[in-house]
Amino acid sequence: MREKTRRRLAMALACLMLAALLGACGRRAPKASYRVVLATDLHYLAPSLTDHGPVFRRMMENSDGKATEYCDEITEAFLEQVLELRPEALILTGDLSFNGERESHLALAEKLSAVEAAGIPVLVLPGNHDLYRSQTYSYFGDSAEPVPNISAEEFREIYAPFGFDEALTADPDSLSYVARLNDSTRVLMLDANTLHDFCGFSDATLTWVEEQLRQARDAGEAVLVCCHQNLFRHSLFDMGYVLNKAERLYTLLEDYGVPLFLSGHMHIQHRLTRGGVTEIATSSLTMGACQYALVEAEEGRIRYETRRTPVSAWAAAQGRTEEELLDFETYAAASMNRRFRSQAEEQLRAAGLSGAELQELTDFACALNLAYFSGDLTGIPALDPEGRLLAQLTESGGFLGSYIASMGEEIGRDHSRWES
Repeated sequence: MREKTRRRLAMALACLMLAALLGACGRRAPKASYRVVLATDLHYLAPSLTDHGPVFRRMMENSDGKATEYCDEITEAFLEQVLELRPEALILTGDLSFNGERESHLALAEKLSAVEAAGIPVLVLPGNHDLYRSQTYSYFGDSAEPVPNISAEEFREIYAPFGFDEALTADPDSLSYVARLNDSTRVLMLDANTLHDFCGFSDATLTWVEEQLRQARDAGEAVLVCCHQNLFRHSLFDMGYVLNKAERLYTLLEDYGVPLFLSGHMHIQHRLTRGGVTEIATSSLTMGACQYALVEAEEGRIRYETRRTPVSAWAAAQGRTEEELLDFETYAAASMNRRFRSQAEEQLRAAGLSGAELQELTDFACALNLAYFSGDLTGIPALDPEGRLLAQLTESGGFLGSYIASMGEEIGRDHSRWES
């Protein structure tokens, strides 16, 4: 009789331990369901700050390829897509403004108000181009004149309706906050752009992050984590891109079973997975393919895909007649490669190339560059089936050779889609 009692007690204890273990596992992997649209690096310049004259054109010719001259149209076309998709939220992960101009922030906030008014919550974060900028200008004629910038406090005031006022909680040491997406999911919006650090977090902020992850786990809710800067090194560059204390943040995400980290900042569409954490950096809305992301989860299974903003269709519907707008995909691609093409040609000429060979290599380099930023390099092998052009460009040396080599490692890959 005593033996039976002992066996029953042992079995009961084992059941309790199994139930506790399953409960803990359930907290680590909650079954989230949601549908959000995410965009980043809008670099919106208020139309009132430029006449698109000589000084503006010179700046664009020497820029990194953003189609800033049409940023207003791109933004309008994108927000129209958001209204059609009707996601549970629109998330914007920083570099909302061109270079921190107060007027650009105010103009963009007005546009976002229409999305909120349509019943779609908007959640925003600042990027490194949004706060405390010393080089904020207007561009008229041949002159660039200083205009007011904004502080973190002013950012929070301007964008108060877009995440901050409805936050479940906010970090006192940054503009980080937690928003509720639905009954199964919270969004952790991480700000790494404080006055004391433009690419990282204080110890106090990371302690706050851990507390938010713990609370979500204990409540059985999933966490979608968004930030402007990057968790992992995705390209040749890490300084100013990869977060300070990224390793500590990664450990927190791993420990609390957070599968997805969404960022931007690089303007390149790219994906990396380490352990149980995948980071997807979404490309800039105003560069090249002018992409945004649709992120969906169903019963814990997450799907990410990029979509191109249909600027030409929007322009035609608006009755616009500008040739560039009506064939915007071609125009945006040329804008993105404008400076890169001239730099590539200059280095290849210095290496002794000319004529048809120079043209062929430059065209391939530009096609590779555009694909690299879009994140989909599956079409590149057909352009260079034997790898001859890639080899020639890589062997050209200098920065171009190193850059081409780094892009070459991505040929055949598609970073524009992902499923957990």
